[in-house]
Amino acid sequence: MSHHSLKHRLLLSIALITCLTAVLFGFLSFLFAYHIEDSFFERLLEDEAKRINFGKDLSYHPGLPIFSLYQRQNQLPEELLQILKQEPQRREIGTSDGRHFHLKQLDEERMLVAEVSDYLVVRKIKLAMLEFLLIGLALVLLLSLWVTLGTANRMLRPLSKLTNMLETLSQHPPEPGFSKGYPDNEIGMLARTLDQQLQRIQAFIQREQQFTRDISHELRTPVAVFQGALTLLKQTTSEPRQLELIERLDTNQQRMQQCLNTLLALAREENLQPQPLQLRAFGEQALLPHLLTLERHNREVQLDVPGETRLCLPTSVLSIILDNLITNAVAHGQGKLIVRYEDTQLTIANQGPGIIPELQSSLFEPGSKGAHSQGLGMGLSIVNRLCQTYHIALDCQSNDNGTCMTLDLTRVLMKHAAVAQG
Repeated sequence: MSHHSLKHRLLLSIALITCLTAVLFGFLSFLFAYHIEDSFFERLLEDEAKRINFGKDLSYHPGLPIFSLYQRQNQLPEELLQILKQEPQRREIGTSDGRHFHLKQLDEERMLVAEVSDYLVVRKIKLAMLEFLLIGLALVLLLSLWVTLGTANRMLRPLSKLTNMLETLSQHPPEPGFSKGYPDNEIGMLARTLDQQLQRIQAFIQREQQFTRDISHELRTPVAVFQGALTLLKQTTSEPRQLELIERLDTNQQRMQQCLNTLLALAREENLQPQPLQLRAFGEQALLPHLLTLERHNREVQLDVPGETRLCLPTSVLSIILDNLITNAVAHGQGKLIVRYEDTQLTIANQGPGIIPELQSSLFEPGSKGAHSQGLGMGLSIVNRLCQTYHIALDCQSNDNGTCMTLDLTRVLMKHAAVAQG
């Protein structure tokens, strides 16, 4: 399991919380122990001060050997005097030689001092306390991690099962109703929601497949009839002009058949067989039906594609892409039409008013078209889908001077090179 998994994050969080709690508890334990010890010595000083005769009798007999009474402050040991000169209000002093004193001011002159060095407990056992706290921390940490791990395994096991199912969804689709085995909590709600959505998607796919089969039959039949009629028409005696028209019909019928096969293969997610294709020949083939229109409007055509440029693509895919892009450039452009290949980039550019800004963001979506377009707005959507399927980067740049469609053929050329070497 990944180190970014929820289980590891949960264990790390519990470990951090346990350590922080133990550190805080240890700090408070030391603070409490020191406070109790200091309070004990302060109480002893209070009791001893009550025993002292504050009157004329200057004789003093300490109740405990730790007490000493100094009639004047300057009689204190030199080290205590030096510290009190710097901190007059200090009442607990530790000296450099390891001795420890508690002080109580009785009046303006007299000072009661208790040397408690031999009676200190906390300072002597602080290392043992620290060791005890560390051992306790380790035991509590192990116990908390063990409990957390067991809880996490029980809680996250259904989530892990659901994640594994989603990872293999494309290879092993789950059976409808798989969510019944999940607990009645947030994970179960997620599983039930996924179950419902997957059933809806599966039903939609089945309807689409059925539609594809139906439309395939309905479209193939008239195309086949059309082909048969053309075959009979070719066998009849015709004038040269009629033969030219028949040849054009036959060419477009073949392209229609290729387009139909390609679109049906995409709908069924079938793989079309790629083969090495000469890019310039397909560019010429896509331009040919528009030459009369371009000539009628006095539009210049520039085809700048080297003859040796070859791509590894299905024939119908390259035809559909170039046909749609060049048809759009002819229908919506003005002035010079340029088809140029350079540095793995194929550009189809035309002059004209360009695409309105409101349409550019949704240009490749189905049904997207301008107000004066006579088409269905599906051409660029089909082109974009084909480009995504066959790893061609499609880009559109349009402004008031014209529109330029760019096809990045880098990955297609790499595939062609690999096929050629193989």
